[in-house]
Amino acid sequence: MTAPETLVPPSPDETAPLLRKPTTSSSTTSTDTTPPPPLHRTLEDDVLPETSVAGRTLGWSSAYILLISRVIGSGIFATPGTIAASVGSIGLSLLLWVLGAVIAWWGLAVSLEFGCMLPRSGGDKVYLEFTYRRPRFLASTLIAVQAVVLGFTASNCIVFGEYVLFAAGRAPAEHRVEVRLLAVGLMTGITVIHGCFYKTGILIQNVLGFVKIGLVVFMISASAFVVATGYRPHVGEGAPSTFPSTWEGLWEGSVWNWGIVSTALFKVFYSYAGLGNLNNVLNEVRDPVRTLRSAATTALGTACLLYFLVNVAYFLVVPLEEVKESGELIAALFFAKVFGSRFGSVFLPLAVATSAVGNVMVVTFALARLNQEIARQGFLPFGDFLSSSKPFGAPLGGLIVHCIPSIVVISIPADNIYSFILDVEAYPAQFFSLATSIGLVWLRWERPDLKRPYKAFLPAVWGRILLSLALIAAPFVTREGEDSGAHLFRVTYALVGISIILFGVIYWFFLARLLPKWGGYQLEEAVETLADETYFRPTFPLKVTVTDITGNEPHYTLDSHGFQLYHHTSKEKDFVDDEKIKAEYYPETEQLLKDATGASRIFIFDHTIRRQPKDSRDGGPVRPLRGPVQRVHIDQSYTASISRVAHHLPDEAEALLQKRFQIINVWRPIKTILKDPLAVADAHSVPESDLVRVGLIYPNRRGETFTVRPNEGHRWYFKYAQRPDEVTLIKCFDTVDEPGVARRVPHTAFVDPSEEGKESRESIEVRALVFY
Repeated sequence: MTAPETLVPPSPDETAPLLRKPTTSSSTTSTDTTPPPPLHRTLEDDVLPETSVAGRTLGWSSAYILLISRVIGSGIFATPGTIAASVGSIGLSLLLWVLGAVIAWWGLAVSLEFGCMLPRSGGDKVYLEFTYRRPRFLASTLIAVQAVVLGFTASNCIVFGEYVLFAAGRAPAEHRVEVRLLAVGLMTGITVIHGCFYKTGILIQNVLGFVKIGLVVFMISASAFVVATGYRPHVGEGAPSTFPSTWEGLWEGSVWNWGIVSTALFKVFYSYAGLGNLNNVLNEVRDPVRTLRSAATTALGTACLLYFLVNVAYFLVVPLEEVKESGELIAALFFAKVFGSRFGSVFLPLAVATSAVGNVMVVTFALARLNQEIARQGFLPFGDFLSSSKPFGAPLGGLIVHCIPSIVVISIPADNIYSFILDVEAYPAQFFSLATSIGLVWLRWERPDLKRPYKAFLPAVWGRILLSLALIAAPFVTREGEDSGAHLFRVTYALVGISIILFGVIYWFFLARLLPKWGGYQLEEAVETLADETYFRPTFPLKVTVTDITGNEPHYTLDSHGFQLYHHTSKEKDFVDDEKIKAEYYPETEQLLKDATGASRIFIFDHTIRRQPKDSRDGGPVRPLRGPVQRVHIDQSYTASISRVAHHLPDEAEALLQKRFQIINVWRPIKTILKDPLAVADAHSVPESDLVRVGLIYPNRRGETFTVRPNEGHRWYFKYAQRPDEVTLIKCFDTVDEPGVARRVPHTAFVDPSEEGKESRESIEVRALVFY
């Protein structure tokens, strides 16, 4: 007899939906234009399957570093000079950095509500697909085009090249080719590290994240020293820096033109960008909802404080006119003035270059996974390769998709390419910001049933909507005295951004409308298993003896062995109507448990019907049926069992937990079972050391099951040809922890070779809290 398959610890992965043509026979062509049935959206499942091949490897500290390293990149070291040059005054520059933090909070609130409601990898891609289902595939196509075409990491690579050359004593403006070669080398090297050395890449980016924070704190401390001691650095024989001493002086020279201010705001937004970075990789985050809420809020607070203080430091040390002329080298100028040309112009600029490396690493880490999700859905050619995590357990294909446009943009032979890149990235992002914000408001109205562990402050969401509209219109506001040719040249970044979005619409129309019409087919979403993915964890088949307890059933009880066979005839026979099951079968089961255990109260919290030959999640319009689980498990871990009481009965939990309670699975055949029968272990033959906790990620909480290590010492039992009136009571948990009392019992379906040709198993299991 083939034994139960015993689960080995690695984490599960999810099958991926792909766009494909429906297959047809050679003699017919599909011309059916009937709309497909509504898709089963796994985003709304109670339990979200883990989809990361790597598993949930990111704890709170790694999540925080992933955010703060993305937020604190080249922006704070490169953009303050160009912002000051645009808006003209210290006061307006500082105001924009504070305003940027407030606006960043608006956007963070939106991403937190979506991320906690739909905690899976993909970020805006997931949220827009979930919200905008019609026209079919439009949202998916637009986000795919935006991610691939604009998802480059060029700006920080450029900053890296400029600061390395500056540290070497060479003027970056005079050596543009060398700057770009350094930038391309950085992008290529990081692609190799993240694509071939997964754990090493995470370690490096974590270390660089802390280095980056340390660098910013060091800069603030240096500025504080200047203020406290009265020290005023000089450049040669020039005059010392003077920070305005009056309110009017702070605002002297301000330029309030909305077109200019909006462009400066884009650069500020770039410096705060990345607070949604964790949303792109939530499948790899432990306890994703709680971690997202805490780490993202902490990262925003850290960035806001550091940014304001660093900008004050710049203006305290460097004269305003020199700030305006510094371009992307404001931090290098700051260091040179405070620490002298040798230390300040070499060591600290290298530290800024190192900070840029950290930013490129975390951006590449997250966007590669977004590209992988896009490839999984069939929006990119060679989808199987680009979505695979072979051969190194990392999204090498997604990294390549990210690397290529980054290198192309880096290689553009244009002056002031850095600022242009920032504007081109930021402008189209306002359209997606507008879409997610409007989508959140619409879902609040249309889908109040969705679980929202975090709810955004609606006035902040409306503020984000209005600002996005204003920023979209801003480039087309002419400046005083500006002719049409100069205006057109100045708004090139907006025209490029709009062109990319229009390209996305055209690509969608070609892919989803014209090609199906010309080819006589329609696009469907299908669920396919990639070569390196599966819903099921790896199992280890182990042949053991499974003893038939027929004729000796009274010997096996819940307390002695952890399971018990109980005779009970149910009025329900078909088990096809969930509402009928809850209305009629639940009360029957409650009384059954009271009679069998002597319990004083029963609370049934779920049921599962198994009718498939195997576990099937076909993405159909109804909740998928499940097949026999041929791996050894216990439904809840000890911690998860106790948390069930607080989850289902919060008002009574404290009192109920003072007394004994159990979780019991009432397992009943729907028809007499020969194939894939249920096997239950003797609880005392399974030591605690063989139990391995496995997380279940819910939208608003975390659950756990026990999986079981293979062990030939486990003793297994079953009831041959078990009938519908023979119910197996399976003890999943007991608060009593005493010698001789079974506290929990593993169970599984198993393969009996002599019965393999028989009818597939049908069964129902009801799980209940049992109080005494």
